[in-house]
Amino acid sequence: MTATEDERALPDAARAETAGSVVAPQARPPRRPIDAAAQARIGRGLRLHYADVLALPVPDRLLTLLDALAATEAQP
Repeated sequence: MTATEDERALPDAARAETAGSVVAPQARPPRRPIDAAAQARIGRGLRLHYADVLALPVPDRLLTLLDALAATEAQP
């Protein structure tokens, strides 16, 4: 590839940065806060969705790693 083909392969922001100029990030519109009822519905839905995952036993390998971490943190 030639330099021009390389430059064309870069996104606009990366191309501008390599040219030495700074590109300002695009402003996001302000977000509306989520009301308490909507938060409760989302939370309930997530709990229902992940209930099966939470009921699974913790894998032995993870328990071994957690025990090893606890042992190293207990040492002075």
